[in-house]
Amino acid sequence: MTRLAFCPHPPLLPAGTLVGDVEEAQGVRDASLDAVRGLVAGAPRVVVVLGPDGDDLPADETAGGSLEPHGIALSAGAGGGATLGLAHTVGAWLLDGVGWDGPRRYAATLDTADLEADVAVLVMADGSATRTEKAPGHLDARADAFDAAIASALADGDPDALGGIDLALAADLWCHGAATLRVAGDAVAARVHRDDARVTARLSLDQAPFGVGWFVASWQLG
Repeated sequence: MTRLAFCPHPPLLPAGTLVGDVEEAQGVRDASLDAVRGLVAGAPRVVVVLGPDGDDLPADETAGGSLEPHGIALSAGAGGGATLGLAHTVGAWLLDGVGWDGPRRYAATLDTADLEADVAVLVMADGSATRTEKAPGHLDARADAFDAAIASALADGDPDALGGIDLALAADLWCHGAATLRVAGDAVAARVHRDDARVTARLSLDQAPFGVGWFVASWQLG
């Protein structure tokens, strides 16, 4: 059984009381940590942290990242290798938070070879950032339906729907996680169609308290 967890990556997630914690951040933090605990419960051979492309990717467990560029004095992962971007740094913090000390791979790509039974995948991706007037990208009336489609795909375990996300619309809606969700969807869909596999899915969080779509979901592929 291959496990995947989908989590958002706002700097607020690991920051906590360092920036004056808020109730909305605590909820997404708890849901994300629960999903990652489930992800590593089967003692995978390696955890692949999937996020946006970066100059230092792919990287292994010697890599680490910092939230200093976001004004938060917090780092995650190791410090002797590559420097991670925001999404991978938050992913590293989640793995640190559940006590995972096994091998890691930070990547922007995924294929069917990464979806074997002894590999776990942590997908770091936000939804749109245009759900309210105060959102980073202000209000776009299309954002609610766009994020609802992502939430439905995650809840239903529908990799084809994730792989079909409209990247042009995603760019309009400031959805920086769209490419990562498509990569995950395409890889799972290829495995499903190759092996006639099934996805068992659970969506545990679907919120946009700051006008940014946040989702937490867990998939089992087998």
